[in-house]
Amino acid sequence: METERLLLLPWRAGDEWLIEPLATDPLVMRYITGGTPMTAEQIQGFVGRQAALYAELGLCRWRLQLKETGESIGFAGVGRLTGMEELEIGWWLAPVHWGKGYATEGGRAALRDAFERCGLPKVISITRPENTASQRVMQRLGLYYEGRRMHAGLEHVVYTATRDEWLTAELNRTGSGR
Repeated sequence: METERLLLLPWRAGDEWLIEPLATDPLVMRYITGGTPMTAEQIQGFVGRQAALYAELGLCRWRLQLKETGESIGFAGVGRLTGMEELEIGWWLAPVHWGKGYATEGGRAALRDAFERCGLPKVISITRPENTASQRVMQRLGLYYEGRRMHAGLEHVVYTATRDEWLTAELNRTGSGR
């Protein structure tokens, strides 16, 4: 897939080096692991899960690559969280690329794909309550606040969107559905 500024690419074995700088950055990981860097095994597991999900459902947490430079800057897309039935949209970006709209741009393309091509009926997004930046992205993407729940022993806020509601809102937002 592609957007105005991004390519959204599936993960392949050997792509671990592309996510390692983010997965080992305490600033990126502060709301994911409490700032603890992921191990090499965890990084390999992440890439393997994305490749497996892509093979199974045709979607994943897409690797984001800048069209202009070819630089991999993070990911945005739908995946599975341990212990949760719903599919969850999320994103990680290198801090140098925060505040430039890439999470929203990639997330919107991933949501459209999940709802239109893959036919998912519902997608959620979760984050820690103090992660207001991610909550703003969720709101910009058209997800609505559902409530709070425990995940991995920590309280999270949950945002959600159903396919029908989201596609109707996108049609109204853009005037064309695109």
